[in-house]
Amino acid sequence: MQLSLIYGILSLALLIAAFFFINRSNKLIISLLTAGAFFIYLMENISPLEMTEAFGTNTNVLSLFLMIPLVGAYMSFTGYLTSLKHYIAEKSAESGNHPYRLSFTLMLCIGFILNFGAMAIIRQIADESFRSFHQKKLTLHLMRGFACCMLWSPYFVNIGLVVAIFDISWFSIGFFGLFLAAVFAGLSTLWLRRIDFSGDVTIENTSRSLKHKVSILPLIRFGILFVSLSFLFYYNADASMIVIVSLLAIFLPIVFALAKKEMGGYLSYVFSDIRHSFLRVKNEMAIFIAAGFFGTAVSSTAAGEVISNSLAVWTSGSVLLFSFIIMLVTLMFALVGVHPIIIIIGIGSSLSPESLGISHEYAALLLVSSWTIATQISPFSGQVLMASRLMDVTPLSVIKQNASFVAAAFVCVGTALYSLYYFQFI
Repeated sequence: MQLSLIYGILSLALLIAAFFFINRSNKLIISLLTAGAFFIYLMENISPLEMTEAFGTNTNVLSLFLMIPLVGAYMSFTGYLTSLKHYIAEKSAESGNHPYRLSFTLMLCIGFILNFGAMAIIRQIADESFRSFHQKKLTLHLMRGFACCMLWSPYFVNIGLVVAIFDISWFSIGFFGLFLAAVFAGLSTLWLRRIDFSGDVTIENTSRSLKHKVSILPLIRFGILFVSLSFLFYYNADASMIVIVSLLAIFLPIVFALAKKEMGGYLSYVFSDIRHSFLRVKNEMAIFIAAGFFGTAVSSTAAGEVISNSLAVWTSGSVLLFSFIIMLVTLMFALVGVHPIIIIIGIGSSLSPESLGISHEYAALLLVSSWTIATQISPFSGQVLMASRLMDVTPLSVIKQNASFVAAAFVCVGTALYSLYYFQFI
């Protein structure tokens, strides 16, 4: 049996298992995606075996989504994150209170590896360590810092997805993504003063010194080793970043646990966490599988050439206009509950960059930017839901507070991206 068929069968089994536990709106979306894909496959006379294999289209990206949390689990189990919390509390007592700058910097430093978990971890650090800050204001600022990581981090699903769709190297887009992240971070700094939630609670912590000095060097060593090995293997090995990162996320914590004789405790911690993982990621997992199945169906047709040629005609060949249309479409669908994964896979699978006069790298960065901005204002995105829970407000309150910032980011990030094309960097 071919490996692709095994992936397809496993992914189909996961989709069926998750379907019974996901919310009603996602059930409807997934049903429409799979039904539409089946119709296309039947029209194109695709065999049942090929259809089954198509369910495994996003298996590699899904592995990244599932494996990266193991890194955060090890950091939490071994006490690295606790040491970081105590270290920040000590430094805050010594050097004064800069909660928003410090929390944003922390997000940039650890969020690109820990993904969603970083928001909750940094909020906990702030609650227990920062001397004084506005709870909701800091959380929204954190959410924007998280978006900076989405624009470039090879450990994020959206980056892994576009790299796979357009068959490009992370090195061809990563540094340009960092440029876009810098633009986004600058806007976040400018818009910080505009955050003004009614009834925003001020958290106060009294300064206190620890009896024993703590060190964050073990955390830094682990993080540097993980990132260094990721890029070292990616540069020298004939494998995708998704595969390398997924394998490192599994084996590097095991190597550290064995070296520190913590293997038993670490495995118990991980197995306990896994029991709850399925319920935490069921919606995203089901959407990934269904969207990949649909995207493969679309790519088997001539829709890509037709859509690309139509867009080229409608935009009169303007790459700037085309870029803003794609970003706007993604944003509008996200607002009504269609996950950006679906839009990005649909657009990515149907676009022909050559027909539009753009490179695969530009198309990839355009979809990454569209996804990032859309998830900052969608009431169904992971970070908005996480932020609303941490703030104890409704997702709609988060969206209202973030609306003007998203509008500015839409214009500025889109223009910054187009400038890379205009000056022929990509």
